[in-house]
Amino acid sequence: MSDRISLTIPARAQYTGVATLVLGGIGSRLDLPYERMDDLQLAVLSVLESGAEQEITVEVEAVAGQLRVSLGPLAEGSGSSQGLGRVLDPLVDSFESVQRGGREWLELELSC
Repeated sequence: MSDRISLTIPARAQYTGVATLVLGGIGSRLDLPYERMDDLQLAVLSVLESGAEQEITVEVEAVAGQLRVSLGPLAEGSGSSQGLGRVLDPLVDSFESVQRGGREWLELELSC
């Protein structure tokens, strides 16, 4: 059994705090250590700044000790850029650029 939360926000700087607030609340409910939560929030902010379309959806799913965050749609190629990869690598356990409905999304995973 998993819990999933989906949030769609305008891809503008003044709304990114909403995404980090939601992530913080979920992390608190899962007793995620502060450092891990901070890493996840920084990773999500980095993705949001790297090339979101006009709106971006943040989907968070908690499954058996794992927290999965999907973000998209992203501007084509932004989720698979090497620069973003270097930022994400130390922050999350894994990340992958995937296609959904012909659009690029980025999926992040973090152990709880």
